[in-house]
Amino acid sequence: MRYKAAALFLSIIAMAMIAAHLLDFSVFPLGAPASSPDPIASVADWLWSYRTIDVLIQGVLLLAAVMGASAMFRMRHTEEDV
Repeated sequence: MRYKAAALFLSIIAMAMIAAHLLDFSVFPLGAPASSPDPIASVADWLWSYRTIDVLIQGVLLLAAVMGASAMFRMRHTEEDV
């Protein structure tokens, strides 16, 4: 409970930074990526054209994987252990 205010503050700051980064369209190249008839090639073109979004998605997936792994190894304490 004592960390609830700090966690709320940090989560609001993190969400504001992510929203500001996603809304800053100056980091994206001007124009649309070249389209190709092959769907796999068009996805690859899109990812390489908008590399910022790709890196952000990879960071979110990595964070989710770490949180899932840490949740699996969390120890539960009962009153009998104390």
